[in-house]
Amino acid sequence: MSKAFSEDEKLNIKQKMMEAAIEIFHESGTKGLSIKELTKRAGIAQGSFYNFWKDKDALIMDVMQYRLSQKLEIAKQSFDESLENPVKFLVDIIYEHSIDLKEKYKKKPIYAQALNMLSKKTENRVYEANSLYTDFINKLAEYWKEQNAVKDVDEKGLINAFTGSFLLFSNYYKFEEEYFNDILKVFISAVVKRYIEL
Repeated sequence: MSKAFSEDEKLNIKQKMMEAAIEIFHESGTKGLSIKELTKRAGIAQGSFYNFWKDKDALIMDVMQYRLSQKLEIAKQSFDESLENPVKFLVDIIYEHSIDLKEKYKKKPIYAQALNMLSKKTENRVYEANSLYTDFINKLAEYWKEQNAVKDVDEKGLINAFTGSFLLFSNYYKFEEEYFNDILKVFISAVVKRYIEL
């Protein structure tokens, strides 16, 4: 029987297991991930895994959300850098995020598997990713308005720039490789410029 954990313990253990899962994914992909190895690295009983996830697919989805939230949190720390050129700042963040995921998607099976699962899973999983983008864009738009860096921002339009870039990079293989990055950047730039009034 698995041990009952306090809420604080659950948060700490879940974070530790996701960090361990990321290490294992990068070492040997999803096939190398075993619940036994993961719980061993996290220092808990094997059966305790099911206090956190119903299966490995659910874990993989949570790890992707976790990595995305970490990256957006880092970007939030540089909001002050956005004041000089809000459009360029956001275009660069979305573009670099998309190119990074595209390269990982091509080279690391875990990312391809997770992104394929995300596109096939329930709308709740897609909503969770969109809620991270929504939170990021809303905070950035609020910051710009407080600093008088913009006249107006259409937050929903900018959230769709993230969504559109996700759809493009997850279908990169349908494009001529030499044109894809330019097409992605043009798309992101056009959408961001349309929804930020300077």
